[in-house]
Amino acid sequence: MKLVELGDTISRFRFAQSCVGLAGCLCVCYAVWTPLWLKDRGLWTEWNNTKSDQTNLKDRTVFNALEAERVFAVLSFLMAVSTGALCLVFALCWTSQTVRSYSNTRALLMAGQALYPTTLLLLTMASTGFFFLLSWSLFTYQHREEIGQDVSRLGSSYWLGAFGWVLLLVVEAIVFIAEQAVVPDILPDLEKAVESWRTSSQLKAAKCSFSDGFFPGYNQSNMAYVSTP
Repeated sequence: MKLVELGDTISRFRFAQSCVGLAGCLCVCYAVWTPLWLKDRGLWTEWNNTKSDQTNLKDRTVFNALEAERVFAVLSFLMAVSTGALCLVFALCWTSQTVRSYSNTRALLMAGQALYPTTLLLLTMASTGFFFLLSWSLFTYQHREEIGQDVSRLGSSYWLGAFGWVLLLVVEAIVFIAEQAVVPDILPDLEKAVESWRTSSQLKAAKCSFSDGFFPGYNQSNMAYVSTP
């Protein structure tokens, strides 16, 4: 049994999206929990941004922005963990025959839809990248003056975080659009497969009904003949 299936175009696109998603999720997780954002400080560092002439309203605004970027960071981390696990499943365990099993195919055709793993990957990766982009943007906005003075102060966590949301939002969207343009729809093939299964099951049912209609009568007549005194 092969762990990675790359025999057709669908499998290759699915594996490519899984790799992109896994790399983006790792970057997001690293960025959220490491302090190397700006001058060896990160999202969880207590920043001293207040001055003597600042008003209480501005202080509350800064505090709310700090809390918001942390909330979005936690949400993006949780999404990154679940999306990374999903990427591993689709990269290592999912095959072209998984979606073609009879139970999956019948349920999908009854709903009029086909199961596309890459669509599910797109939705989860886009959500992860969006939440982290919000946190990353709020951090950038709050420290725009320090960043403008010296960009070299930005650390690896900041840049890897930026690379992560670019992978999850931009690169993943490009790969998905390319897949939609190249890979044909599998729904007609699934309909043909269900039709062949239906025909074969009807033939088997006809043979069974013929056998059940012939042999029981033959056995009953023999039993009646033997039991006659």
